Amino acid sequence: MPATPLGPGTWCLDLEFQGYRGAVAAFLLADGEALALVETGPGSTLPALEAGVRDAGFALEQLTAVAVTHVHLDHAGAAGAVLARAPRARLHVHPRGVGHMVDPSRLVASAARIYGDRMDRLWGAFAPVPAERVVALADGDRVPLGERTLVAVHTPGHAVHHAAFHEPDAGDVYAGDVAGVRLAGAPYVRPPTPPPDVDLDAWQASVGRLRALRARRLLLTHFGEAADVDWHLDDLLARLFAWSGWIEGRLEAPDADLVRVVDALGERARREVARALAAAPPLALPEGATAAHLTAGYELATPADMTVTGVARWMQVRARRDAERALALGLGPA
Repeated sequence: MPATPLGPGTWCLDLEFQGYRGAVAAFLLADGEALALVETGPGSTLPALEAGVRDAGFALEQLTAVAVTHVHLDHAGAAGAVLARAPRARLHVHPRGVGHMVDPSRLVASAARIYGDRMDRLWGAFAPVPAERVVALADGDRVPLGERTLVAVHTPGHAVHHAAFHEPDAGDVYAGDVAGVRLAGAPYVRPPTPPPDVDLDAWQASVGRLRALRARRLLLTHFGEAADVDWHLDDLLARLFAWSGWIEGRLEAPDADLVRVVDALGERARREVARALAAAPPLALPEGATAAHLTAGYELATPADMTVTGVARWMQVRARRDAERALALGLGPA
């Protein structure tokens, strides 16, 4: 079912990224004449997005607002195409994401260096958004949706241009990637750490901000709802720091080999998913949620190679930051 109701006027839209159900979501919110999307997904899933909006009883042309948690292709790639279809809507995004949405050429070129000839199949087109239709959201800014309100909460760590959206009256937080990846309600949260601007210190602080909201549930782009908020965030942070430390140790070894580290992380993740599912109550997971199926979904949502290269980039940034601090304190080399 493309549109799953999550409560009055709220739907989770499964974008069926690369044919996988339950990996990438957008959320539709309606109140009176107001109709909003949180996340658009990539350009490659625009037909599924349109089908989900239609399944909920609406059309893209009715949208009055679009909000994206950050500008990565799987979250915001279709924004330009959506805005072209929705003349009343404006795009709401973190201030550091505005430039990329108005001119996505650098973002697309960077992705093309990673994905090569897979770019179109994975992500589709990333059309620019007219500057006059983009709203830069400061921390705490509000997005009104009829009688409903979304509050922007700046949450760097996964990306410097990341903002979660809190709906205080509903007790919901549209968490983007700062709350991690959790598929099919499995008791397993995987940290997405792609380059270039992962910052584990900022991420930990952002998780603290999410906790302080005392939300009744997290709404995850990857994927769906999580009502066990404290457990979920605990599991995220535990794996974020366990994985980053594990990756760092291997990358600092004298015989370090990036490909071997990526392969080893993939195998570690496979074992962890299998253990998590084995410990889960039999009726807690949907039919077909096998270890192999979920491992493939987690890898699709946050690939191991991106995880490793993101942590490697964090190591470089942290080392440079530490050196600058040492120099500022007069502790650098004479």
